[in-house]
Amino acid sequence: MEKRQNIIAIRKQNMTLAHEAFANLMERTEAILNDEAHENPSIYKQLNAFTLELCAVEKIKLACTNSPFDANEVQLISGQRFPDIVVDQYYGVEVKSTKENHWTSTGSSIVETTRIENVDDIYMLFGKLGGSVPQFKCRPYQDVLYDIAVTHSPRYLINMEIPESETIFSKMGTTYNDFRTSPDPISKVRHYYRERAKKQNRQEMPWWITSDNIESAHSFNIKLWNSLELWEKRALQAKCMILFPEALNPAPNKNKYNNTTLWLCSYNQVVNPNIRNLYSAGGKITHVDGKRLKNPVAQVFNIIVDYSEDIKAVLTHPTPDMYMMIKEFNPVLSRSSNMYEEWLGICCEFAKQHHVPLREWIENKPSFSFSK
Repeated sequence: MEKRQNIIAIRKQNMTLAHEAFANLMERTEAILNDEAHENPSIYKQLNAFTLELCAVEKIKLACTNSPFDANEVQLISGQRFPDIVVDQYYGVEVKSTKENHWTSTGSSIVETTRIENVDDIYMLFGKLGGSVPQFKCRPYQDVLYDIAVTHSPRYLINMEIPESETIFSKMGTTYNDFRTSPDPISKVRHYYRERAKKQNRQEMPWWITSDNIESAHSFNIKLWNSLELWEKRALQAKCMILFPEALNPAPNKNKYNNTTLWLCSYNQVVNPNIRNLYSAGGKITHVDGKRLKNPVAQVFNIIVDYSEDIKAVLTHPTPDMYMMIKEFNPVLSRSSNMYEEWLGICCEFAKQHHVPLREWIENKPSFSFSK
Protein backbone atom coordinates (compact mmCIF):
# COMPACT_ATOMS: atom_id res chain seq x y z
CA MET A 1 0.00 0.00 0.00
CA GLU A 2 2.90 2.33 0.80
CA LYS A 3 4.31 2.07 -2.71
CA ARG A 4 0.92 2.76 -4.28
CA GLN A 5 0.57 5.87 -2.13
CA ASN A 6 4.08 6.84 -3.21
CA ILE A 7 3.24 6.94 -6.94
CA ILE A 8 -0.04 8.68 -6.19
CA ALA A 9 1.87 11.26 -4.18
CA ILE A 10 4.32 11.74 -7.05
CA ARG A 11 1.42 12.30 -9.46
CA LYS A 12 -0.05 14.94 -7.17
CA GLN A 13 3.26 16.75 -6.87
CA ASN A 14 4.65 16.47 -10.39
CA MET A 15 3.09 14.62 -13.34
CA THR A 16 6.35 14.80 -15.29
CA LEU A 17 8.19 12.93 -12.54
CA ALA A 18 5.38 10.38 -12.40
CA HIS A 19 5.70 9.80 -16.14
CA GLU A 20 9.46 9.39 -15.78
CA ALA A 21 8.90 6.83 -13.03
CA PHE A 22 6.63 4.81 -15.33
CA ALA A 23 9.16 5.11 -18.16
CA ASN A 24 11.83 3.74 -15.82
CA LEU A 25 9.54 0.87 -14.84
CA MET A 26 9.04 -0.08 -18.49
CA GLU A 27 12.76 0.26 -19.21
CA ARG A 28 13.49 -2.20 -16.40
CA THR A 29 10.74 -4.53 -17.67
CA GLU A 30 12.29 -4.49 -21.15
CA ALA A 31 15.71 -5.34 -19.73
CA ILE A 32 14.33 -8.24 -17.66
CA LEU A 33 12.50 -9.70 -20.67
CA ASN A 34 15.51 -9.42 -22.97
CA ASP A 35 17.87 -10.94 -20.41
CA GLU A 36 15.59 -13.92 -19.80
CA ALA A 37 14.82 -14.38 -23.51
CA HIS A 38 18.55 -14.48 -24.20
CA GLU A 39 18.97 -17.15 -21.52
CA ASN A 40 15.94 -19.22 -22.59
CA PRO A 41 15.15 -18.41 -26.25
CA SER A 42 13.24 -21.64 -26.90
CA ILE A 43 10.78 -20.91 -24.08
CA TYR A 44 10.11 -17.37 -25.28
CA LYS A 45 9.72 -18.47 -28.90
CA GLN A 46 6.76 -20.63 -27.83
CA LEU A 47 4.81 -17.75 -26.28
CA ASN A 48 1.44 -16.91 -27.80
CA ALA A 49 -0.60 -13.74 -27.34
CA PHE A 50 -2.11 -14.80 -24.01
CA THR A 51 0.97 -16.41 -22.47
CA LEU A 52 3.01 -13.34 -23.40
CA GLU A 53 0.54 -11.19 -21.49
CA LEU A 54 0.96 -13.44 -18.44
CA CYS A 55 4.73 -13.26 -18.84
CA ALA A 56 4.58 -9.47 -19.15
CA VAL A 57 2.60 -9.15 -15.92
CA GLU A 58 5.16 -11.30 -14.10
CA LYS A 59 8.11 -9.23 -15.35
CA ILE A 60 6.44 -5.89 -14.64
CA LYS A 61 5.87 -7.07 -11.07
CA LEU A 62 9.56 -7.91 -10.81
CA ALA A 63 10.44 -4.46 -12.13
CA CYS A 64 8.29 -2.87 -9.40
CA THR A 65 10.93 -3.80 -6.80
CA ASN A 66 12.47 -0.63 -5.32
CA SER A 67 10.17 1.54 -7.45
CA PRO A 68 7.19 3.74 -6.56
CA PHE A 69 4.88 1.10 -8.03
CA ASP A 70 3.13 -1.68 -6.13
CA ALA A 71 3.55 -5.15 -7.67
CA ASN A 72 0.17 -6.11 -6.19
CA GLU A 73 -1.43 -3.40 -8.32
CA VAL A 74 -0.27 -4.87 -11.65
CA GLN A 75 -3.44 -6.33 -13.14
CA LEU A 76 -4.02 -8.29 -16.35
CA ILE A 77 -7.21 -6.98 -17.92
CA SER A 78 -6.88 -8.33 -21.48
CA GLY A 79 -10.06 -9.56 -23.19
CA GLN A 80 -11.98 -6.80 -24.93
CA ARG A 81 -10.56 -3.96 -22.82
CA PHE A 82 -7.76 -1.54 -23.59
CA PRO A 83 -4.96 -1.60 -22.54
CA ASP A 84 -4.13 -5.21 -21.63
CA ILE A 85 -2.40 -4.46 -18.30
CA VAL A 86 -3.08 -1.74 -15.72
CA VAL A 87 -0.47 -0.62 -13.20
CA ASP A 88 -1.50 1.43 -10.16
CA GLN A 89 -4.79 2.62 -11.72
CA TYR A 90 -3.32 5.27 -14.02
CA TYR A 91 -0.73 3.41 -16.08
CA GLY A 92 -1.32 0.94 -18.88
CA VAL A 93 0.62 -1.55 -20.97
CA GLU A 94 -0.61 -2.81 -24.34
CA VAL A 95 1.03 -6.11 -25.29
CA LYS A 96 1.66 -7.05 -28.93
CA SER A 97 3.92 -9.57 -30.62
CA THR A 98 4.86 -11.17 -33.90
CA LYS A 99 6.30 -14.57 -34.75
CA GLU A 100 8.26 -12.88 -37.54
CA ASN A 101 11.69 -11.28 -37.32
CA HIS A 102 10.55 -7.64 -37.53
CA TRP A 103 9.17 -4.92 -35.30
CA THR A 104 5.84 -4.29 -37.04
CA SER A 105 2.29 -5.50 -36.49
CA THR A 106 -1.36 -4.45 -36.53
CA GLY A 107 -2.50 -2.74 -33.35
CA SER A 108 -5.73 -1.79 -31.64
CA SER A 109 -8.74 0.14 -32.89
CA ILE A 110 -8.36 3.89 -33.28
CA VAL A 111 -11.75 4.24 -31.56
CA GLU A 112 -10.88 3.53 -27.95
CA THR A 113 -14.40 2.82 -26.71
CA THR A 114 -13.09 0.02 -24.47
CA ARG A 115 -10.37 2.15 -22.88
CA ILE A 116 -10.13 1.63 -19.13
CA GLU A 117 -11.16 4.69 -17.15
CA ASN A 118 -8.42 6.69 -15.40
CA VAL A 119 -5.56 5.20 -17.46
CA ASP A 120 -3.73 8.20 -18.94
CA ASP A 121 -0.20 6.92 -19.63
CA ILE A 122 0.25 3.86 -21.85
CA TYR A 123 3.29 1.97 -23.09
CA MET A 124 3.56 -0.60 -25.86
CA LEU A 125 5.33 -3.81 -24.86
CA PHE A 126 6.25 -5.59 -28.08
CA GLY A 127 7.73 -9.04 -28.47
CA LYS A 128 9.64 -9.93 -31.65
CA LEU A 129 9.54 -13.71 -31.29
CA GLY A 130 11.12 -14.56 -34.65
CA GLY A 131 14.84 -14.68 -35.33
CA SER A 132 17.39 -16.69 -33.39
CA VAL A 133 16.68 -14.95 -30.06
CA PRO A 134 13.35 -13.27 -29.18
CA GLN A 135 13.65 -9.57 -28.37
CA PHE A 136 11.47 -7.02 -26.61
CA LYS A 137 10.97 -3.27 -26.82
CA CYS A 138 8.89 -0.96 -24.63
CA ARG A 139 8.01 2.52 -25.88
CA PRO A 140 5.27 5.10 -25.27
CA TYR A 141 2.15 3.88 -27.07
CA GLN A 142 1.66 6.99 -29.20
CA ASP A 143 5.29 6.93 -30.40
CA VAL A 144 5.03 3.62 -32.29
CA LEU A 145 1.80 4.10 -34.29
CA TYR A 146 2.80 5.00 -37.83
CA ASP A 147 -0.31 4.48 -39.96
CA ILE A 148 -3.88 3.18 -40.02
CA ALA A 149 -5.27 0.14 -41.81
CA VAL A 150 -8.74 -1.36 -41.95
CA THR A 151 -9.79 -4.86 -41.00
CA HIS A 152 -13.35 -4.77 -39.65
CA SER A 153 -12.60 -1.29 -38.32
CA PRO A 154 -9.76 1.23 -38.59
CA ARG A 155 -6.75 0.00 -36.59
CA TYR A 156 -3.34 1.42 -35.90
CA LEU A 157 -0.24 -0.04 -37.51
CA ILE A 158 2.73 -0.53 -35.18
CA ASN A 159 6.41 0.01 -35.89
CA MET A 160 8.58 -0.10 -32.79
CA GLU A 161 11.53 1.55 -34.55
CA ILE A 162 10.07 4.73 -36.04
CA PRO A 163 11.13 8.19 -34.84
CA GLU A 164 8.44 10.37 -33.25
CA SER A 165 8.35 12.52 -36.39
CA GLU A 166 6.92 9.60 -38.38
CA THR A 167 3.94 8.74 -36.19
CA ILE A 168 0.46 8.98 -37.70
CA PHE A 169 -0.27 11.85 -35.32
CA SER A 170 2.74 13.83 -36.50
CA LYS A 171 1.63 13.28 -40.10
CA MET A 172 -1.89 14.48 -39.26
CA GLY A 173 -0.64 17.53 -37.38
CA THR A 174 -2.20 16.52 -34.06
CA THR A 175 -1.32 14.68 -30.86
CA TYR A 176 -2.45 11.27 -29.66
CA ASN A 177 -4.43 12.70 -26.75
CA ASP A 178 -6.14 15.34 -28.88
CA PHE A 179 -6.96 12.72 -31.50
CA ARG A 180 -8.31 10.04 -29.16
CA THR A 181 -10.51 12.51 -27.24
CA SER A 182 -11.97 14.15 -30.36
CA PRO A 183 -15.73 13.61 -30.89
CA ASP A 184 -15.22 11.68 -34.15
CA PRO A 185 -11.65 10.50 -34.75
CA ILE A 186 -12.64 8.40 -37.77
CA SER A 187 -13.79 11.50 -39.64
CA LYS A 188 -10.44 13.15 -38.91
CA VAL A 189 -8.65 10.15 -40.40
CA ARG A 190 -10.90 10.09 -43.46
CA HIS A 191 -10.17 13.75 -44.06
CA TYR A 192 -6.42 13.20 -43.67
CA TYR A 193 -6.31 10.34 -46.18
CA ARG A 194 -8.53 12.15 -48.65
CA GLU A 195 -6.36 15.27 -48.51
CA ARG A 196 -3.23 13.15 -48.87
CA ALA A 197 -4.70 11.51 -51.96
CA LYS A 198 -5.50 14.93 -53.44
CA LYS A 199 -1.92 16.11 -52.90
CA GLN A 200 -0.68 12.97 -54.64
CA ASN A 201 -3.19 13.45 -57.50
CA ARG A 202 -4.86 10.13 -56.74
CA GLN A 203 -8.62 9.69 -56.94
CA GLU A 204 -9.45 7.55 -53.93
CA MET A 205 -11.58 7.68 -50.80
CA PRO A 206 -11.24 5.86 -47.47
CA TRP A 207 -14.14 3.44 -47.25
CA TRP A 208 -14.80 2.83 -43.56
CA ILE A 209 -18.00 4.12 -42.02
CA THR A 210 -18.41 7.11 -39.73
CA SER A 211 -21.43 8.92 -38.34
CA ASP A 212 -20.50 12.09 -40.20
CA ASN A 213 -20.54 10.64 -43.69
CA ILE A 214 -23.55 8.34 -43.69
CA GLU A 215 -26.91 9.80 -42.88
CA SER A 216 -28.61 6.53 -41.96
CA ALA A 217 -27.59 3.09 -40.84
CA HIS A 218 -26.23 1.14 -43.79
CA SER A 219 -25.45 -2.51 -44.22
CA PHE A 220 -21.81 -3.53 -44.31
CA ASN A 221 -22.71 -5.53 -47.45
CA ILE A 222 -21.94 -4.07 -50.87
CA LYS A 223 -25.08 -3.52 -52.97
CA LEU A 224 -25.64 -3.12 -56.70
CA TRP A 225 -27.33 0.06 -57.89
CA ASN A 226 -30.06 -1.88 -59.66
CA SER A 227 -31.05 -3.59 -56.40
CA LEU A 228 -32.01 -0.28 -54.75
CA GLU A 229 -35.54 1.01 -54.40
CA LEU A 230 -36.46 3.83 -56.78
CA TRP A 231 -36.55 6.41 -53.98
CA GLU A 232 -33.08 5.34 -52.82
CA LYS A 233 -31.68 5.76 -56.32
CA ARG A 234 -33.23 9.19 -56.65
CA ALA A 235 -31.96 10.41 -53.28
CA LEU A 236 -28.44 9.16 -53.97
CA GLN A 237 -28.33 10.60 -57.47
CA ALA A 238 -29.39 14.03 -56.20
CA LYS A 239 -26.54 13.95 -53.71
CA CYS A 240 -24.09 12.85 -56.40
CA MET A 241 -25.15 15.77 -58.58
CA ILE A 242 -24.61 18.19 -55.69
CA LEU A 243 -21.27 16.84 -54.53
CA PHE A 244 -19.70 16.13 -57.91
CA PRO A 245 -21.05 18.58 -60.51
CA GLU A 246 -18.18 17.75 -62.87
CA ALA A 247 -20.27 14.74 -63.92
CA LEU A 248 -22.91 17.18 -65.25
CA ASN A 249 -20.54 18.71 -67.77
CA PRO A 250 -21.27 17.20 -71.23
CA ALA A 251 -17.73 17.91 -72.39
CA PRO A 252 -15.75 14.69 -72.97
CA ASN A 253 -13.70 13.72 -69.91
CA LYS A 254 -12.91 10.11 -69.10
CA ASN A 255 -12.43 10.91 -65.40
CA LYS A 256 -15.56 12.94 -64.69
CA TYR A 257 -17.50 10.04 -63.13
CA ASN A 258 -14.65 8.79 -60.93
CA ASN A 259 -15.54 10.72 -57.78
CA THR A 260 -19.21 9.78 -58.10
CA THR A 261 -18.30 6.11 -58.42
CA LEU A 262 -15.92 6.22 -55.46
CA TRP A 263 -18.37 8.07 -53.23
CA LEU A 264 -21.24 5.68 -53.93
CA CYS A 265 -19.04 2.74 -53.03
CA SER A 266 -17.02 4.11 -50.12
CA TYR A 267 -19.76 6.11 -48.40
CA ASN A 268 -22.87 4.12 -49.31
CA GLN A 269 -21.64 0.59 -50.16
CA VAL A 270 -23.28 0.86 -53.60
CA VAL A 271 -21.62 -0.25 -56.83
CA ASN A 272 -22.89 1.05 -60.16
CA PRO A 273 -21.09 -0.64 -63.08
CA ASN A 274 -22.81 1.73 -65.54
CA ILE A 275 -22.45 5.06 -63.81
CA ARG A 276 -22.45 6.97 -67.11
CA ASN A 277 -26.06 5.91 -67.71
CA LEU A 278 -27.23 8.04 -64.77
CA TYR A 279 -26.43 11.11 -66.86
CA SER A 280 -26.65 10.09 -70.50
CA ALA A 281 -29.05 7.16 -70.98
CA GLY A 282 -32.06 7.93 -73.16
CA GLY A 283 -30.48 9.72 -76.10
CA LYS A 284 -29.98 13.42 -76.80
CA ILE A 285 -32.69 16.07 -76.46
CA THR A 286 -34.07 16.80 -79.94
CA HIS A 287 -37.36 18.65 -79.20
CA VAL A 288 -38.48 21.07 -76.47
CA ASP A 289 -42.27 21.42 -76.15
CA GLY A 290 -42.57 19.89 -79.61
CA LYS A 291 -40.13 22.29 -81.25
CA ARG A 292 -37.08 20.74 -82.87
CA LEU A 293 -33.72 22.03 -81.70
CA LYS A 294 -31.26 23.13 -84.34
CA ASN A 295 -28.67 20.89 -82.69
CA PRO A 296 -29.55 18.06 -80.28
CA VAL A 297 -28.14 18.57 -76.78
CA ALA A 298 -26.95 16.17 -74.12
CA GLN A 299 -29.40 14.16 -72.02
CA VAL A 300 -27.73 15.46 -68.87
CA PHE A 301 -29.65 18.75 -69.14
CA ASN A 302 -32.92 16.84 -68.90
CA ILE A 303 -31.51 15.11 -65.79
CA ILE A 304 -30.64 18.48 -64.25
CA VAL A 305 -34.15 19.81 -64.91
CA ASP A 306 -35.72 16.62 -63.54
CA TYR A 307 -33.70 16.69 -60.30
CA SER A 308 -33.65 20.45 -59.76
CA GLU A 309 -36.47 20.48 -57.19
CA ASP A 310 -34.95 17.58 -55.24
CA ILE A 311 -31.60 19.33 -55.21
CA LYS A 312 -33.13 22.66 -54.20
CA ALA A 313 -34.82 20.98 -51.23
CA VAL A 314 -31.57 19.34 -50.12
CA LEU A 315 -29.51 22.52 -50.45
CA THR A 316 -32.11 24.80 -48.85
CA HIS A 317 -32.35 22.63 -45.73
CA PRO A 318 -29.29 20.37 -45.68
CA THR A 319 -28.94 17.89 -42.84
CA PRO A 320 -25.80 18.32 -40.70
CA ASP A 321 -24.31 15.22 -42.33
CA MET A 322 -25.04 16.47 -45.84
CA TYR A 323 -23.53 19.84 -45.02
CA MET A 324 -20.35 18.12 -43.79
CA MET A 325 -20.10 16.25 -47.08
CA ILE A 326 -20.66 19.44 -49.08
CA LYS A 327 -17.82 21.09 -47.14
CA GLU A 328 -15.55 18.18 -47.95
CA PHE A 329 -16.42 17.44 -51.57
CA ASN A 330 -17.85 20.67 -53.02
CA PRO A 331 -16.72 23.39 -50.60
CA VAL A 332 -17.53 26.25 -52.97
CA LEU A 333 -21.22 25.64 -52.17
CA SER A 334 -20.68 25.80 -48.41
CA ARG A 335 -19.10 29.24 -48.76
CA SER A 336 -22.20 30.63 -50.48
CA SER A 337 -25.21 32.21 -48.77
CA ASN A 338 -27.44 30.43 -51.31
CA MET A 339 -26.08 26.97 -52.03
CA TYR A 340 -28.74 26.11 -54.58
CA GLU A 341 -28.05 29.23 -56.64
CA GLU A 342 -24.33 28.51 -56.47
CA TRP A 343 -24.91 24.95 -57.70
CA LEU A 344 -27.27 26.13 -60.45
CA GLY A 345 -24.70 28.70 -61.55
CA ILE A 346 -22.17 25.90 -62.08
CA CYS A 347 -24.67 23.98 -64.19
CA CYS A 348 -25.58 27.09 -66.19
CA GLU A 349 -21.93 27.57 -67.09
CA PHE A 350 -21.94 24.08 -68.59
CA ALA A 351 -25.21 24.84 -70.40
CA LYS A 352 -23.90 28.12 -71.83
CA GLN A 353 -21.28 26.21 -73.82
CA HIS A 354 -24.10 24.38 -75.61
CA HIS A 355 -26.53 27.32 -75.95
CA VAL A 356 -28.97 25.70 -73.53
CA PRO A 357 -31.29 28.09 -71.60
CA LEU A 358 -31.07 25.88 -68.53
CA ARG A 359 -32.51 28.30 -65.96
CA GLU A 360 -35.53 28.90 -68.22
CA TRP A 361 -36.03 25.16 -68.65
CA ILE A 362 -35.91 24.62 -64.89
CA GLU A 363 -38.48 27.35 -64.29
CA ASN A 364 -40.88 26.26 -67.05
CA LYS A 365 -40.39 22.47 -66.95
CA PRO A 366 -40.97 21.92 -70.71
CA SER A 367 -41.54 18.49 -72.22
CA PHE A 368 -38.60 16.91 -74.03
CA SER A 369 -38.30 14.46 -76.89
CA PHE A 370 -35.18 12.43 -77.44
CA SER A 371 -33.26 10.74 -80.20
CA LYS A 372 -33.38 6.95 -80.17
